[in-house]
Amino acid sequence: MTRTRWSGMLRRAVAAGLVVAWAGILCRGRDGWIGVAMIFYATPWLLRLMAGLAALLVLRHRGIRVLAAACLVISMAEGWRSFRLDRLPESAPGALRVSVWNTGRDLPRMPSAWSGASEADVSAVIETGTFSPDRWRAFVAGSPDHQWQRLDGSTMIGVRGKIVSCDSLGTHDLFRCHRIRVDLPGRGEFTVVVADVRSQPWISREQAITSIVRAAGDDPRAIILGDFNTPPESTWYRGWRDRGFSLANDGPRRGFRETWAYGLPLWTLDQIWLGPGLKVARTDRARPGSDHARVLCTLAP
Repeated sequence: MTRTRWSGMLRRAVAAGLVVAWAGILCRGRDGWIGVAMIFYATPWLLRLMAGLAALLVLRHRGIRVLAAACLVISMAEGWRSFRLDRLPESAPGALRVSVWNTGRDLPRMPSAWSGASEADVSAVIETGTFSPDRWRAFVAGSPDHQWQRLDGSTMIGVRGKIVSCDSLGTHDLFRCHRIRVDLPGRGEFTVVVADVRSQPWISREQAITSIVRAAGDDPRAIILGDFNTPPESTWYRGWRDRGFSLANDGPRRGFRETWAYGLPLWTLDQIWLGPGLKVARTDRARPGSDHARVLCTLAP
């Protein structure tokens, strides 16, 4: 194949990437339709930024270069909003901390990361993997101040306190959802919702997202933890914000907000939502061995 033909194929591929990137910009937050949702979910700001940069470097048409530059600037602005270097407050003694972590089904094989799973007062673990009886006993023994409960085959919760009740509310083919009532010493009772939404982009998120916030009820101190596989800018979260829920991932932090994949800032899949009676003081991320980051949120007193 000649160099001219290779060059033509490269230009067509880069032009197609720019078209997809602009489609993602126009579809952002408009995922009420499946086709639009698939484009929106597939075009995070980092990929759009790369598409705009490639178009600027490869394509020579003036009008297309203007579109490429605009795509690059818009994506850079979105990335700039994601990245923060806040001055984080020190955690006050006894501060309430909650976390969510998708372990990629490898937690039983990562004993060095078990302490991270139990670092918070309320810890939700998604895609736990299968524990043998011996491994489960060893895991529980490593955090004796926690009460652990497996919610289903791939989700569990650990509480530095007491689990009062637990209800399964999810539909297996669409999402998993559990409502847990917890009693934390000195802090009282909280409603905790743990969710795992399916990753297939052709499945509408409407039923899952609306059912999850409904599970929180009217408790102003409700805490929702989960792997939502849905960007926080989704149209389906608007009802959450109308009810006073806030995204703890947007709290004071150092670094990017995104939690997937393998440290690259692509998607904010793992999220912590707080009821109107709770406020985030700081948010930390760590990568103890999974393709997902663990999100640890410290609540304001």
